[in-house]
Amino acid sequence: MVTKKEVENIVDTKIKSIVNDEIDKFINNALDKEISKLLKSNNSKTRKEHLDTIKSAMESVYKMMWVKRDFWKSDIG
Repeated sequence: MVTKKEVENIVDTKIKSIVNDEIDKFINNALDKEISKLLKSNNSKTRKEHLDTIKSAMESVYKMMWVKRDFWKSDIG
């Protein structure tokens, strides 16, 4: 038989779970909106840093592929 205390613990756990899920959803939505607003602005410092990071990563991949091009030639052609 389930005691009153066990039922209260289950209900508390469920309520905490629901509240935490709603808070997470709200924070994620607000964060998504703020990030998209920052990235849409052409003179945003965040946008510039984001684009610089992407550019740097792409250049690193290109350089690595160029250095290893002899390795890839046998697989490509």
